[in-house]
Amino acid sequence: MKSMRRMALRDSEYVGPRTSRAIAGLLLVAGLVAAVGGVGYAINGATQAPESVTVPISIETADGVVRGPVPVNADGVVVPDGARLQAAEGGLQLVAEGGASRWTGFLARGDAALIGLAFGACALLLVPVVNAVAAGDPFRPGNAARIGWTGAIVGVVGMVAPALPNLAALAVYSGFDAAEGANPFAVVFGFGLAPIGIAALIFVLAEAFRRGTQISADTAGLV
Repeated sequence: MKSMRRMALRDSEYVGPRTSRAIAGLLLVAGLVAAVGGVGYAINGATQAPESVTVPISIETADGVVRGPVPVNADGVVVPDGARLQAAEGGLQLVAEGGASRWTGFLARGDAALIGLAFGACALLLVPVVNAVAAGDPFRPGNAARIGWTGAIVGVVGMVAPALPNLAALAVYSGFDAAEGANPFAVVFGFGLAPIGIAALIFVLAEAFRRGTQISADTAGLV
């Protein structure tokens, strides 16, 4: 009885063809929305410059230690004319009013644009894979390469996108005259390991599909 249950679970479908096609359609729509929305959000930031640009910052205290991106006590920090600090989730933001270029305004939201475009590109790459799975031919030639490119996009964009607002912050506060001979603002560039780990898992999946494609091609003539 137990062996029959194991066989039934092993042979049961996780996702049926109809569900797979629905997932492919939703993935395509979500990718297009993310790409257009991300770029539109960044362009909106560019249109607000030079009147207002918001960038993430950290504050360097008197002991030379950079406090950020966690919330910090900003007492005693001299804010240059035409700028103000505001609290944000996970840290501080510097709102600069006047003087910033439109390119800086775009970079301040460039992470959303890049992530949106990446999501759209990954959706376009994965829709044929999902459709092939729905058609009962998951190891169709080209699917492994599509998954591999998806992993590359996730890894590269996951590391580059967070740096774009920091580049905007660098451009904004480097233009300020040092208040009382010392600029208290600092930009901290950091790279998380999560995108690399996710990309590595996707590459493993791509390799599994590549080998499955080879086995499928080798056994095609034997049937």
